[in-house]
Amino acid sequence: MSAMPDVRVADVADEAPADWNTRVVDAPGGSVHQGTAWAAHRVAQGWRPRYVRFDDGRSALVLTDRKPVLGVTAYCPRGPIEAGDGPAATAARVIALTSWLREDGATSFAVDPVLDASPVYDQAIEAIGFREVEEVMATRHRLELDLPAKGDVDAALRACTKTARQRIRGASDAGTTVEPSADQADLVRMLEMLGMTAVRKDFGIGSHDALMSWWHLVMDAGQAKFLVAHNDGNVVGGLILYRQGGHWATAYSADDPATRATLHGTMHLVRWTAIEASVMAGDPIIDLGGVDAPGFRREPIAGDPMFGLYEHKRSFGARWVPSTAAHELLLQPARYRAGRVAARAATLARAGLRGVRSGH
Repeated sequence: MSAMPDVRVADVADEAPADWNTRVVDAPGGSVHQGTAWAAHRVAQGWRPRYVRFDDGRSALVLTDRKPVLGVTAYCPRGPIEAGDGPAATAARVIALTSWLREDGATSFAVDPVLDASPVYDQAIEAIGFREVEEVMATRHRLELDLPAKGDVDAALRACTKTARQRIRGASDAGTTVEPSADQADLVRMLEMLGMTAVRKDFGIGSHDALMSWWHLVMDAGQAKFLVAHNDGNVVGGLILYRQGGHWATAYSADDPATRATLHGTMHLVRWTAIEASVMAGDPIIDLGGVDAPGFRREPIAGDPMFGLYEHKRSFGARWVPSTAAHELLLQPARYRAGRVAARAATLARAGLRGVRSGH
């Protein structure tokens, strides 16, 4: 195993330094979930952001939440970022955060950096007690597309399969157009389509109001864009991307299932529009997002629930990138477990009371 750097927490602030997003969103391996927009979003949901600086010059956003009995739970969302320093340095930052949080009285700590799968990282943090847990975010792995030289759109199109190229052209010939949008009606329609996709694919998207609030926050921060597909005046597809780590990354995508039989290739055209813009901007890659799901945290095979989406993204020439799993450490195991039991008992008691009140 690579030698582990000696990293310590240098200081912790309750307010973000002026250059915070440059440090944790724009840097290699960065994520909007380490930025100030996400911190503001989580503050509205009761979390406390802690802006941590390490003595190696790197930074990390840690969110904490204090619960009765359970105590303080801590989470470093999509962090600490790698920042181009490698898995050993990332692990060293996790260990430094763990020492600080233990002294600060936290009961549990979860991490899930955007980091290529690495035994160096896994072994280092598991050696101090971290254990792999189910993903906090929707996906673990991702599909990345390496892009040609700036402006070479033809090369990017040649990297697509013949079928993908036909679907891109077919959607355009059918009158479908794709443009950036910040229109509220378009966003509402995107949320409706995403909800239909969630039901069809059996995954959750949480509160619609909270998601809409987040979309506005991250777009207002200049860290996201929304591409919407229109045909005959109707919204038929959409894609929300984050600007992080020096490239664009897929966050949410959805289309109108009622138009699939008549409008072929809508999402091929939407994704191609995002790819084309990245090529014109000279970005090195575009992250087309994940296709894994609970119970299927691996490269999909025929029969898996996300295999169709996997083949769709692969048709642009994207490659599968295995990523590290989310990990959690119980800093105060007895208190944490007692708190979970108490919380579950309270939930069941409330459910029973509702049943009595409703006559069931």
